[in-house]
Amino acid sequence: MKNINRKIRTNFPILILFSLLLISNETSAKKIVAKSIDEFKTMVNKAAKSDSVILINGIFKDAGLININSNAVFILAEKSGSVIFTGNTMFKINGSENTFEGFQFLNGDIGSDKEKVIEIIGNYNNISQCNFYNITSHNYIHFQEGSHHNQLSYCNLEKKPAVHNAGPAIQITTSESIVNHTWIHHCTFQNFDGEGGDFGNEPIRIGLGKEQNNVSGAVVEFCYFENLGLADNETISVKSTSNIIRYNTFNNNPLGQLTFRTGNKNSAYGNYFINSGGIRIKEGEYHSVYNNYFQGKGDDKFATIKLMNFKMNQKTNVGLPLNHILLYNNSFYNSGAIELGGEGANPPKNVSFENNIFYKKEGAIFSDINSNINFLNNIYFGGAALGIEVNSSDFINKDPMFVEHNNTYHLSSKSPAIDAGLELNPAIFDNPEVDDDSSLLLDIEGQQRSEKKDIGCDEFSKSKTNNNVLNKTDVGPNYLSKK
Repeated sequence: MKNINRKIRTNFPILILFSLLLISNETSAKKIVAKSIDEFKTMVNKAAKSDSVILINGIFKDAGLININSNAVFILAEKSGSVIFTGNTMFKINGSENTFEGFQFLNGDIGSDKEKVIEIIGNYNNISQCNFYNITSHNYIHFQEGSHHNQLSYCNLEKKPAVHNAGPAIQITTSESIVNHTWIHHCTFQNFDGEGGDFGNEPIRIGLGKEQNNVSGAVVEFCYFENLGLADNETISVKSTSNIIRYNTFNNNPLGQLTFRTGNKNSAYGNYFINSGGIRIKEGEYHSVYNNYFQGKGDDKFATIKLMNFKMNQKTNVGLPLNHILLYNNSFYNSGAIELGGEGANPPKNVSFENNIFYKKEGAIFSDINSNINFLNNIYFGGAALGIEVNSSDFINKDPMFVEHNNTYHLSSKSPAIDAGLELNPAIFDNPEVDDDSSLLLDIEGQQRSEKKDIGCDEFSKSKTNNNVLNKTDVGPNYLSKK
């Protein structure tokens, strides 16, 4: 997913031949309309490359298991959102390069043991414009071990029933040898039921505990998360290495957190946490948290930032104490506590807080202090106690002069945070699998940072923004957002 610019030398005979092949392929592609489930099951596996298999509008109950073995086929609803599967309906996508688009899965029951509504075994498939609502299942979607470069886009995952330890809505199973590069983007996750805590019904889980050293390369971006903490307190549970969680909005999700559970070299940046649980970092090394915005807090049981003192899991016998954890250029506005891991047997080590803004009116900003935390060039203000002893270079007690815009707080033109950022030391850990803005060239809104960067997540700028707080109607299936 790296953005790499290459010089292309034009070869006209090859370009002409390629164009002719494309035209030939387009003219030979067929639109195949299935008027029943039996026809649909047959046609999706007889279709040739670039064919479209279209299922007519309607409600289809208990369609059973539908295998898709074809490659490079468009599998479409006649009208997006108007083909509805209920009862016991499952898809297994064995082929590659397919587009699966426009279907709804509503009020179904396929069992909660190992069943998946959609199981993806092939590569380069895209599940898009689909709605998953109130389906009793182990997973809504399972990206199987060894599959790679699959994506889930513009989908809604909602109201997964409260079956204890039924499994996450999305499971990405990683591989020791193949980087999965799963891409989840522009999706909505809403209103999961359960009892909270470790209920075992996470919206997204990337890997398993035993997969902590598997390089995953998954990206979750531009997604909206709301009211999910009853299913499990880990809204996103990361249990593998080299994943990116960015540009998402966690809104009114007080009982859920983004959790780096196991694994290493994971990054969270450009995310908005509004009245929600924040980020918990439980295990691993070289994690980075930067350019995030935290406003308000979740339930008092969940810190805005929680660094944990390591304790070996006796079941899995895996994990590493926290080491080399970076928290740079984040902004906190009247958010919850920041817990630093304490002085237990395996406290977090080599933790750095630099160029952050902490605005809080009451209580204490930090708790559970340990001696392995480094602070440099942070701003705090508002009346709350720091909760720790610091040097003058660690924290600046000045009003950041925030101004409110669209219900969030940004730097005003007179803010002392402007051009006051120090060079990051150590540098943000670069993820070789993903373009991760490890040089901090952009702020949370996607605006260019100046050479002398501002403190906090927001660079003072009047240029166009490319990332803002999402509403649930901004993403997800088009046919739901229009209602």
